[in-house]
Amino acid sequence: MNIWEAIIQGIVQGLTEFLPVSSSGHLSLVQHILPSTSSGNNDVGNQALSLFLHFGTLLAVFIVYREIIWKMILEFFSMCKEFFTGKFVWKLDKMNKERRMVIFVVVASAFAIILFLPLLGWLGLETGGEPVKKLSDLAEYFSNDNSIMAEGIFFTFTGILILLATVFDYRIGNSPKNRDGVITLRNACAMGIGQCIAAMPGISRSGTTTTMGMLTGAEKNTALEFSFIMGIPAVLAANLLEVKDTDWSAVSGSTIAAILVGIVVSAVVGVLAIKFLKWIVSNDKFHYFGYYCLVLGVLVIIIASIENVLGTTFSLGK
Repeated sequence: MNIWEAIIQGIVQGLTEFLPVSSSGHLSLVQHILPSTSSGNNDVGNQALSLFLHFGTLLAVFIVYREIIWKMILEFFSMCKEFFTGKFVWKLDKMNKERRMVIFVVVASAFAIILFLPLLGWLGLETGGEPVKKLSDLAEYFSNDNSIMAEGIFFTFTGILILLATVFDYRIGNSPKNRDGVITLRNACAMGIGQCIAAMPGISRSGTTTTMGMLTGAEKNTALEFSFIMGIPAVLAANLLEVKDTDWSAVSGSTIAAILVGIVVSAVVGVLAIKFLKWIVSNDKFHYFGYYCLVLGVLVIIIASIENVLGTTFSLGK
């Protein structure tokens, strides 16, 4: 791995983590065509880079939404104080926006348990010599296979979901019923489920959670804001677990330098991507991402089909 590859992957991660086009799917495509990653060399280094690129984009969320996140942190400690002094009020309609956000982030994050339920043993698949039993195992299986067919299918799914949500939002927005710009329990539950589905490479986390919020009646800008904030606990927890499981003795000094560059690049590009997406959503251009994902999905499916027929991969340097 070199600095230039880290910069490329940092840009891809920073853009696609927040734009509703799937960062994991795009990183999978990039690693499929780059010679050092597609040939299987420096596996641990690439895993470490992918891991820390997520920390870079997480930093971008804190930068852009620092004011509301700080208010939520203060509100959390206020809630704890009220709870232990017996003054806590459980009625949602009596809570301010930040307190409701704290509770709904917890609710949405709780759905992550779906990722770890052993519901898929009947598929008969294996990844790393272990049977695929959980949704998280299935995500790993598709990420590590030598084909990009699954990514193509999931990109197509993301595109269809975005287009459906924008049509629904347009109809609701032009109806006599006005939305008040707050997240409801129904929105939080739907978006929590969407976050689990987005574990698959090619299914956008921000796209899926935002569209699930829109499909359950949330105002699009409110759904987008909650989508970014609700992802903090899940992304942080998953990455900290990966840090613990990474074999750092196999990571070279040059790889560490590349990782640091990648973090900075993904954070800077991530901030720009969030601001760009907020502008896109506010100006009713969200559906363009649906068309992009549909076209990319079909193209990737075609390439994967050709690779399967020829028994080779289209990798740079080969």
